[in-house]
Amino acid sequence: MLKLLDAPPSRLGLDLGIEQIRAFQDFDAARSKAFRRAIAATLTRRARRLLSVEDVLEAAGQQGRAYGGEQEIPVDRVVGTASAQAKSADFDPAFLPISSRLRDRWTRIYREMTEGDELPPIDVYKVGENYYVIDGHNRVSVSRALGRPTIMARVIDVKTRAPLGKDVDPAALLRAAEYAQFLACTELDRVRPEARLDVSRLGRYDELLKQILGHQYFLGIERGHAVPLPEAAASWYDNVYRPVVDVIRRHGVLEHLPGWTEADLVVEITRRWLELSKSGRPAGPQPAVNWLLVDEEARRWWQRRRSIQLPEPAGEPT
Repeated sequence: MLKLLDAPPSRLGLDLGIEQIRAFQDFDAARSKAFRRAIAATLTRRARRLLSVEDVLEAAGQQGRAYGGEQEIPVDRVVGTASAQAKSADFDPAFLPISSRLRDRWTRIYREMTEGDELPPIDVYKVGENYYVIDGHNRVSVSRALGRPTIMARVIDVKTRAPLGKDVDPAALLRAAEYAQFLACTELDRVRPEARLDVSRLGRYDELLKQILGHQYFLGIERGHAVPLPEAAASWYDNVYRPVVDVIRRHGVLEHLPGWTEADLVVEITRRWLELSKSGRPAGPQPAVNWLLVDEEARRWWQRRRSIQLPEPAGEPT
């Protein structure tokens, strides 16, 4: 900066003019890219606006929040907004600017960043592994345009009932909503806090709930009195889910089914376990997995399941 102040006025104006031109060029390039992405999104029916944290929290169920302090966060994990709907219309899902009215502010921040000015941290919510901007949308947009890997942020950690990973597409949010409902019904997260049941497709939590309800029924007969559902869920987790998962891991079953999860397999294996029991044959997690590994009928089962490639478990503050 001192060199600029010592430079002749004509040179100083020239340097500032070049930075201004670069800022305008990069803004126009970013808007052009956003337009092309919008066309592609229309053709593929994908989201065209920033993801709202409200949609995420409604799906996963907010439980609490705490201030996480000021820290450096990865720019590519900033995936949405916590601001009003109008702000989500200013940027596309990759934080490319859509509205031309952002031009002056965006280019000013661009110049400040390229000249090394220290800007205030952005403010974000952290939900799962992703961040949602409360204040600082333009700074995130410019950081992405400049290829900056990180940005300083004041972080508020938000806890959700259903755990969330990096994937926040519509299907993932629907699965999170199903998981939140499953946990609200069974209270498994309260009685077994270490339990995390990830599934790869919709409807699986309903099948797991049916298993718990069946377990509750037989547990009541065994004990001679009604068993509360949370207590039955804990017993099911200890005596059904965990033993099956132990066998799955011991035999490396997931290696043969890309995209599947342990909870997916628990549904299939316990179904076979019940079939073995009804037919009077030896039943339990080990016989059910043995069937998957060696039986001729199971080989056809594997072929059908392999054909289903399930998806594997994006100055002045702005």
